[in-house]
Amino acid sequence: MTLTKSDFSQIKEIVKDEIRPVKKDLKKVDKKLDITISLFDKDYLNLKKRVEKVENKLGIPAPLF
Repeated sequence: MTLTKSDFSQIKEIVKDEIRPVKKDLKKVDKKLDITISLFDKDYLNLKKRVEKVENKLGIPAPLF
């Protein structure tokens, strides 16, 4: 089977059309992941501050790790 330049162009267009919705979905997933990571980072930082306050109040030394 021999492919010509026009065959490659047609294949390229078909693949491009097939990939477009996948790219769109990946962008949505990426945005949701960024939001999720941001929320977890904020929660972690708030919890870390609270634990440090409790440690200071009780005179507990912070772990070295």
